[in-house]
Amino acid sequence: MKRILFLALLFIAFINDTYSQCTTPNLPNSSSLVLNNTDTQLAVYFDTTANSPATNIYYLGILSNTNTLSNTPVNGNIYNVGDNIGGGLVIFYGKNYIYKKTGLTAGSTYYLFLYTAQTACTGEPYYSSSSLDASVTMFNGGPGIPANYYDAATGLTCTNLKTALYNIIKPTITNPAPSYTGLWGAYFITDDRLNDGANKTIVWDMYSDNPSGSECESNFGSPYQDKGTGGTVECERYNREHSFPRAWFGGNVDPMYSDMFIVYPTDKKVNTMRGNFPFGEVSSPSYTSNNGSKLGPNTYLTEYTGNAFEPIDEYKGDFARSTFYVATAYENAIAAWQSNSNAGSVLNGTSYQCFDNWYLKLLYKWHLQDPVSTKEIDRNNDVYMLQGNRNPFIDHPEFVAQVWQCTGVLPVTILSFNAQKNGETVSLIWNASYETNFKKYEIERSGDGTGFYKIGEVAGTNVTDYLFTDNNLPIINTVYYRLKLVDVDGHFEYSKTIAIRIANNFSNAMVYPNPTKEHLFVKLLQPLKENSSLLITDMSGRIVYRQQVANGQRNINLDIASLTTGRYFIKIINSSQLINESFIIFK
Repeated sequence: MKRILFLALLFIAFINDTYSQCTTPNLPNSSSLVLNNTDTQLAVYFDTTANSPATNIYYLGILSNTNTLSNTPVNGNIYNVGDNIGGGLVIFYGKNYIYKKTGLTAGSTYYLFLYTAQTACTGEPYYSSSSLDASVTMFNGGPGIPANYYDAATGLTCTNLKTALYNIIKPTITNPAPSYTGLWGAYFITDDRLNDGANKTIVWDMYSDNPSGSECESNFGSPYQDKGTGGTVECERYNREHSFPRAWFGGNVDPMYSDMFIVYPTDKKVNTMRGNFPFGEVSSPSYTSNNGSKLGPNTYLTEYTGNAFEPIDEYKGDFARSTFYVATAYENAIAAWQSNSNAGSVLNGTSYQCFDNWYLKLLYKWHLQDPVSTKEIDRNNDVYMLQGNRNPFIDHPEFVAQVWQCTGVLPVTILSFNAQKNGETVSLIWNASYETNFKKYEIERSGDGTGFYKIGEVAGTNVTDYLFTDNNLPIINTVYYRLKLVDVDGHFEYSKTIAIRIANNFSNAMVYPNPTKEHLFVKLLQPLKENSSLLITDMSGRIVYRQQVANGQRNINLDIASLTTGRYFIKIINSSQLINESFIIFK
């Protein structure tokens, strides 16, 4: 018994020696508490250096609809998220310095009370006697383009459109909110996503994300946020990357310095490797990141052959539209940036075109290759609620061609292409961007959306709208059209394909005997208008029989003895006719 008592006293003495009496911990610096919010999301960010080293310091956040609490945290009590203290709700209790609360009410005002708690001491947790307080009114509205936001740009093109967009989106705050420091918390709203396992929220880093494989999983805040150390290898730290290098606009100059459409969270190591190099395309990289981003000599055209940074295909359009935003939101200043650092590699010293020819072509190419994604749309909406402006090239991707079409640098782009049936004809109407060194549009038609035939052409004359009428409609259910855009040097590209259903123009055929064993007869209701292809496919779509059928033929005799039991499909096709039938072989 004495031995047990002795051991108990020894254990108590050990505990008292290990844990000292609790003392009141410091609050974070008052200026370090930053709240960022949209309509329903609130991010809380603060600095922890007031308690450095903060190994045993926890932070308790209470959110309330009123500006006071009826009581304060009680020493020795551990609170969980969702607990009620003095009429407020606990939204976090932990060692991190960044948290997010969702599901709040648009337009409502909330009050945050931040307490500090000392742990690993006798009587812990021991809370600060006062709190660091802040309030925020949630964005009064919802995501999406506000009504009439782009009205002033309606019907404009080229310089007029670009200037109209500048007046709509130009940042008007000298000291932006969020500030450059506030970006850390804002990213928890604009650049968060679930990891591939859908079990953890991580930083959405376009320099390390791998859409088809494993990648870094950086948590917000500790220990992954860059605090000045680490990050010499990938996946150690994330920091703030100016996709349009800050040296190009003169350094730490707001509002560009803190503009969320320019600054993204990225892996610190990859960010360091990118440096101030322009975007480009790289064939022989000197450095390749874990997700496949590359650094090396630019091989896109020959105007610039210095080092360039090439992100993965998934995000090329994102960065292109971000760069187009810079040229528009800072139209009043960008002409003077050409002499900053190595900005002259991409900027041409003008306020309209802004970029050297090679860079404008590259960005436009990326813009087309990587269309606007849901990620961009969601981020655009969140940034609008945080920062107060939008990226018009995400909202209206067609603005890119409409703005820069008068430079003569971009290829002709079809801005709209529609078909309309008028009686026994179809009218094709299209609108194109400014045409430079351009020759003609060749109109092509198809009966199945696969094999196309030229049915006419229209010379390029830089008119607002083009019209072509198809007076010789095929006898099929649906016709498909596309435009072949031909330059003076013979280079060509295709438009998108559009389809239109033609009522009362259905062609059919009689197939007999059906089922059959060896022979099949096809009797057409109308003779073929030209030499045609006849294909037979099986249920998987594999072509098992093929022959040519002559112009004017109505009766076709097929020897199908080699085909096995099953269901098959016949297709007879030419430039104006498409006939589909099916039959069964039974042996």
